Amino acid sequence: MKQMKWQEILFNGCIALNGLLLFLLFSDHYLRVPSFMQVLGRAHPLVLHFPIVLLLVAFLFELQLLSAKQQSLRGFANTLLLAAALTTVIAALMGLLLSKEDGYDSDAIQLHKWLGAACSFLSLGWYAFRNRIRKQRGITIAAGLSCSFVLLIAGHKGATITHGDDFLLSPVMGQDARPAVPLEDAVIYAHLIQPILENKCMGCHNLNKAKGELVMETTQLLLKGGKNGKLWDTTAADLGLLMQRIHLPPDSKEHMPPKNKPQLTGEEARVLYLWIKGGASFTKKVTDLPGSDSLRVLAATFFKSGDTDTYDFAAADENVIAGLNTEYRVIAPLAQGSPALAVNFYGIARFRPEQLKELEKIRNNIVSLQLSKMPVTDEDLKTVGTFSNLRSLNISFTSVKGDGLRYLTGLQHLKQLSLSGTGIRPGQLNVLAPLKSLQSVQIWNTAFTDKDLAALKNRFRRTVFDIGYKGDTVVAKLSTPVIKTEQRIFKTTLSLEIKNPVKGAVTRYTLDGSEPDSLTSPVYQQPVPIDKATTIKARSYLPGWITSDVSKESFYKSRLKPDSIQLITLPEKEYQARAREGKTLIDEQLGKENFGTKEWVGYKEAPFEAYLFFKQPARIGSVTFSSLISVNSYIMPAHEFQVWGGANAQSLKLLARSRPPQPDSAASTYTTGYECRFPEQAVQVIKLIAKPISRLPSWHKGKGQKGWVFFDEILLN
Repeated sequence: MKQMKWQEILFNGCIALNGLLLFLLFSDHYLRVPSFMQVLGRAHPLVLHFPIVLLLVAFLFELQLLSAKQQSLRGFANTLLLAAALTTVIAALMGLLLSKEDGYDSDAIQLHKWLGAACSFLSLGWYAFRNRIRKQRGITIAAGLSCSFVLLIAGHKGATITHGDDFLLSPVMGQDARPAVPLEDAVIYAHLIQPILENKCMGCHNLNKAKGELVMETTQLLLKGGKNGKLWDTTAADLGLLMQRIHLPPDSKEHMPPKNKPQLTGEEARVLYLWIKGGASFTKKVTDLPGSDSLRVLAATFFKSGDTDTYDFAAADENVIAGLNTEYRVIAPLAQGSPALAVNFYGIARFRPEQLKELEKIRNNIVSLQLSKMPVTDEDLKTVGTFSNLRSLNISFTSVKGDGLRYLTGLQHLKQLSLSGTGIRPGQLNVLAPLKSLQSVQIWNTAFTDKDLAALKNRFRRTVFDIGYKGDTVVAKLSTPVIKTEQRIFKTTLSLEIKNPVKGAVTRYTLDGSEPDSLTSPVYQQPVPIDKATTIKARSYLPGWITSDVSKESFYKSRLKPDSIQLITLPEKEYQARAREGKTLIDEQLGKENFGTKEWVGYKEAPFEAYLFFKQPARIGSVTFSSLISVNSYIMPAHEFQVWGGANAQSLKLLARSRPPQPDSAASTYTTGYECRFPEQAVQVIKLIAKPISRLPSWHKGKGQKGWVFFDEILLN
């Protein structure tokens, strides 16, 4: 009897909590969560495991009750169902509190939230009508399957928000596997860096869940960084925020990834470090790096080579390889799982002929040998000639004169030979004519002439000779200049600092939105002062280097700040909580190129209308609407802006009206400011109106539908 009393109390409590859940769901946009309640919200991941287990176990017991012999289990089954209903509603309420924290995209979390609530309502109904449901086998099975199905989908959606898309199925879909691209085709960012970010970072930094307002899903958003600034700075000693967070102690609150998430391996952290240190290019290929480059050597362990050669020799002992690796000699597999090894030397002052002889322990496994610019002599080639499986040999810019080529006549697998910048003379190459596998020989910056080249072609019919080869001194692309100033809104003046990590690079810039060129644009020499809204573009130049990409950043002047703001029309319901009665529009915080972050408010069905109030008359001559444009997401410039002003809300007159040009084709997402200018005058109240376009143009994929307008700040001057 006492047990029945407790079950009745818990059941009534369950009904009350579900009523509260339903109320909060429909008043979600007005919900404000105080700090002490956020603690309960953050316990959601801990509590949600209880309803999952209890609901599934309760279903199993309900199936047992279908047998008349198992009726003794009825009391325990009732307790299980009640416990499942109670823990489900508690988990749903905690999840609702957690969803009010910054960093979660309202659209992505909406389905998960309602599915969690559905689980709670279904489990409550199952317990309330358990006796009726048990009378029919089909209804019992339907109830259990319905709860299990909703539970599975809700859990999957939650995992997607927390860990990224397809988290549930990624092990069987092979998403953790490296791209199946040959080393020769691999792009450093797309095929090496991005997979690391996807597996270890994007679970918390995606369009659905932008922790710290950082999204890594596109290169543009990655470059923008988060609320703590840009992710890297190639001019800084520690290379910036990303590497700082990675190397913090694991127990540190700011360590990335968080302690309870899969951690970066030492190799992955090294790859990120080398990529940033090398300029963080998004387009450079692995093979664009010098053969001795540390990142290229590491990349060889991630990708299969496009080389069609098959190797009939066994892999070398890993301990032997580890013992031969030094600061000046790097040995690594040519490709993942391959017995073939690539050996790269660097550090001229550290080279000794004995270091070549030490390689005899793995001589049968060496297929690539990089000795460029080392003090190698003809006599050293005697050792090289014992590496019988060698396919590629680079001895350019060494002390080789040519007499030692006779030691290479036994290299029947040799395909590529670089002799550029050596003292070799015409005629000395003839000893290599019997090498049938030899495909290419680089001999630029040697004594060979075009006439000598013609003679060689008669003896080497299968070999291509390159007399003008420049590959040993590959022209690199300059790193994009870094605009160091993080402050983007200023009151009077601001100094803009630009840096490029490459010594000697000349950086030119523009302040009028035009593209900087190498002749007429000003040369950056010291911080550039600005006193008005400005878009700065910078590009670096250096003879012998490929010109850098353009770095671009916009800065806005806001001399005045209203004392208060009142929204006349509310943004769309998913943005009402963010609007904070309009305060986000005057908090001097600009948003990134992601409308999912807290700075942005969006309007679609109704125009944006707001009052700005001043306690004392303020002289104003322009209003700028800081806006987001994302054509593919239906976010367009406003159809019309209006600015009204006066001494009070009842005596306003039209000060300015403008209609910004609309895009005529799809374009990348960007932020911009639309300024409405008017004769400066004293006002105490300003009314702002921005009308979304009522119909998207005929060329747009959503033609005929309504467009959105997004704002993050109102700037007054």
